[in-house]
Amino acid sequence: MSNRNTLSVADGAFVVIPRGMDRVWGFRKRITVPLDRIAEVGVEPHPQRVPTGWRGPGLDAFGKLSGTFHPSGERNYLNVSGAGPALMIRIDGGDPFDRLYLSVADADASCRLVCDAVKLWGAASPDE
Repeated sequence: MSNRNTLSVADGAFVVIPRGMDRVWGFRKRITVPLDRIAEVGVEPHPQRVPTGWRGPGLDAFGKLSGTFHPSGERNYLNVSGAGPALMIRIDGGDPFDRLYLSVADADASCRLVCDAVKLWGAASPDE
């Protein structure tokens, strides 16, 4: 799967920056999620098979899913293209989304990056 997103962790937040035209198609320049709101991190082996519900706004064409999708009362952001696994992040409270599905160069390595960041953030007291 192609690397369609740049991921980083800074100041207690997980940051996703869609690359190239995905910013236009997905109507997002950046998504920021506080680390303490990340409830689950995993690898979705078949992101093209994830229920999408209705789309709005976004793109669903030629094997490319980019934008906001609304399955079963949820609000998910997908930026995936091609075959292969994607990074999946479930967010408590649904703000800004309930789930993120992201094409990255190495989904397993990205999963470990986010898991480690969440563990480190949880181990450190933000009040200190």
